[in-house]
Formats: sequence, structure tokens, C-alpha cells
Amino acid sequence: MIKIPAKERFNLNQNSVFTAPEVLHNTLLQIGRNPDDYQLIKLFGGYMNSNFLAQSQIEQLMLRVYASDIHTAQKEFDLLRFLSTHPVTVPKVFAYLKICSKPVVVMEYLDGITLEDRLQHGDPLGPAFFEALGQELGEVHKIYFERAGFIGPKLDIGSGCDNFSDFIGQFIQRTLRDLKNRPDKLDLTTNERLWQLFENQWHRVVKSEVRPQLVHCDFNPKNIMISKDTNPRVLGIIDWEFSDSGNGMIDLGNFFRFDYDYPNYARDSFISGYKTRHPNLDPDWVDLAKLIDLGSMCGFLERQEDYQKSFHTARTVIQSTLTHFGG
Repeated sequence: MIKIPAKERFNLNQNSVFTAPEVLHNTLLQIGRNPDDYQLIKLFGGYMNSNFLAQSQIEQLMLRVYASDIHTAQKEFDLLRFLSTHPVTVPKVFAYLKICSKPVVVMEYLDGITLEDRLQHGDPLGPAFFEALGQELGEVHKIYFERAGFIGPKLDIGSGCDNFSDFIGQFIQRTLRDLKNRPDKLDLTTNERLWQLFENQWHRVVKSEVRPQLVHCDFNPKNIMISKDTNPRVLGIIDWEFSDSGNGMIDLGNFFRFDYDYPNYARDSFISGYKTRHPNLDPDWVDLAKLIDLGSMCGFLERQEDYQKSFHTARTVIQSTLTHFGG
């Protein structure tokens, strides 16, 4: 695959939320804090939502202000509270509020850096780190639901389906049909090759979804907070707003999408750790993960905004997947 620097892969969302100062002020009041005691610092990162560090002499809190609807905020709050009772490392949540029509979640501030930033700095990470990270994802995938579908508030599956991979497949088909009218996004030859790959291989993905499991759906280095130590530990898996009940291959496809970011031992170490928590990993997981990640690439290509970085990245990943399967 052509290497694309991490910061050049995707456009920033044009609809990121603007947060008025009174939202943060009133949030602190609602949780019984004196806003005058706190310094507010906007944190980098976040695709649509805005995150702020609220810092006093005695504590640090994160105020997460959502651009999406109120149900997304409540879902993430409920899911993080649920995960706090499981062996999955996530930030603690303290309050879910609606302030000036804006959904806000107050949570623990994780004083670390993202795995993405650590990798970009070039500081080495040993096999033990990737093994521990694999264990984290294995614990996530051990959480099962009665049916597949999008997770809502109170962990309800609002519009369930028999097989989430089949749902993704229908989305890919629909997107490829639409993209025939947008050869500037995906040329017709690549579109046809991708359609043929889908026809020949997608049944394997559908078959691999034996039982609906918790899927983060954005499991990649920018959403993994780690400590600043020489030998770091995972501080928390963040940004669960896109999570669903479906096929865990989505997370493996996302994490290993740009596997050139990691040292050459990372994959074996990660999978070794994963299997200690989730031993029944499909032996064809590499193929399955690459296939199901095509759903995310179609998701980028269908965007109406002029996101040229995202479009280029999606085409690059698609070409790499076609090459992997000999297409």
C-alpha cells in the first residue's frame, strides 16, 4: 500500500460543533462545581464532537460536547458506564446532561497521549504493549448481544437485524451503484473490480458473524489513550459513539488498515494477546478484516463534502485490498 502520513489521511469534519462558553460554565454548575475555580482548555482531536479539559487545583475533568443528537451522547454514556463493570479499560463517566440544547457528558480526563501520537513520535513500543492491547479488544469482543444492529441508549438495539455483516454488504452494493455516477471519486474500472470481489468473497464475511458482539467501530490509534511512560500502558479506549452489535472483524480491519504504522512484530503480538481473551478467532481473520473494512471506505466515498484527503485514502485502501486478493 502507498504510505499516507497519519495526519494526511482524512479531512476534518466541516460540521464540528461550536461550543459557546455558557455551555461549559453551566455544565460545571450542574455538577456542583464553581466555574471560577476551573481553567477550560480545548483539547485536540475529535471528528465532530468537542472535548474540553476542566482543570482546578484539586481535579481534572473532561467535558465532551456532542455535535450529534442527544441519543448518541446518552448511548456513549450508558455504554461507558456498562463497560466500567467489565475488564475493558475506558474512562469513567460522571454525568450526562443537556445544557443549552447541547448534549454533554462529564467524564474522567485521561492524562496521556494517543497511540497515534506516540507512533508518530517514533518512540518504540515493545511486543508486550501490543499483546496487552490485543487483550483489551478480546475483552470487548467477549461481550455479546441477543441481536445485531445499532446500539442506542440503555444498550438497546433499536433496529435489529439478523446479520450486521449482511447490512454492511447491502450498503457497499448501494454505494458502488451510486459511485458509478461519480467516477471522480472512484473510477469505473476499480468500481467493477471491487464489485466482483464483493460478489466472490462477501459470503465469507456474512458467515463469520456467528454471534453478535460488541464492536467499537472506530478502533484505531487515535482512539487509544496511553500513558506517557517509556513502557506505556493503555489508559483507555475512547470514542464509542459509533459502536454496534455485529462482527468484531470491523475492529481488526480498522486497527490493521495501516499496518505499516506498527513494528513488524505488532500483529503477531496483538493477536497472541487477543486470543488469550477470545480464543475462537477465525483463522481467516486477515482476509475477513480487509473485506469488512471496505464498508468504511465506501462510507468515506459517499460523503457529499469535498473531502479529497479522505477520498484519496479510501481509494488507496481499496486498491491495496484488491491487490491482496489478487484482483
